[in-house]
Amino acid sequence: MDTANLPNHIVIIPDGNRRWARRKGLAPWRGHLVGAEKTKELLQAVLDLNVKCVSFWVGSWENLTKRTKKEISTLFGIYQKYFHQLARDKEVHQNQVKVDVIGRWPEILPAKAKQSIKEVIQATQNYNRHFLNFFIAYNGTDEMLTAIREIVKEGRRDKNLKITAGLLKQHLWTGQLPPVDFLIRTGSQGDPHNSTGFMMWHCADSQLYFTKEFYPDFGREEFTKAINDFVKRQRRLGK
Repeated sequence: MDTANLPNHIVIIPDGNRRWARRKGLAPWRGHLVGAEKTKELLQAVLDLNVKCVSFWVGSWENLTKRTKKEISTLFGIYQKYFHQLARDKEVHQNQVKVDVIGRWPEILPAKAKQSIKEVIQATQNYNRHFLNFFIAYNGTDEMLTAIREIVKEGRRDKNLKITAGLLKQHLWTGQLPPVDFLIRTGSQGDPHNSTGFMMWHCADSQLYFTKEFYPDFGREEFTKAINDFVKRQRRLGK
């Protein structure tokens, strides 16, 4: 693998947990439990490759408001358990991984899950070697509309305000993140798509990769296959 051409920022959209569970004859929410373990495996693979920034979309606003109570409760439990573990993970601290969680999670998560998230954010806030982001209760359209509303408010206070790309990025929840070089969506090869405008600003020039494997089956081997595909591509960036 040509490590010189590795992506700087990788996004992984873990699709297919519920479909995987159904194929196994299991309750849909059990797929999320297996998927959580898969995330730990992929994080290790990212660190081994020395990728600077990786983001996981682990729950849209719709996921956490419109699904069954049991499934939502399972997701809340996963957040509580795994963020607590992440705050104490030796690999995270040895590799100086700064963890952030983006979205409206403070508005919807129960107290114990929110405490686990705050714990890992605080424990890693001074790191800057690697960046690990999780999107929870996030919707890209919501992010963009919120940014525009804030700019309108600012414009009312400052009649000389100039609308620039930098100003818009400054008001995005994801404004501190670098552009997305490579977006991987699992379980969607036959139906390649984005959802709710996920990181629409940062994904403007992203390379896309859609897999047939559902997320619980997308391990280190499949991830390496995806990265190998990326490094062979020629990015034109609109030129």
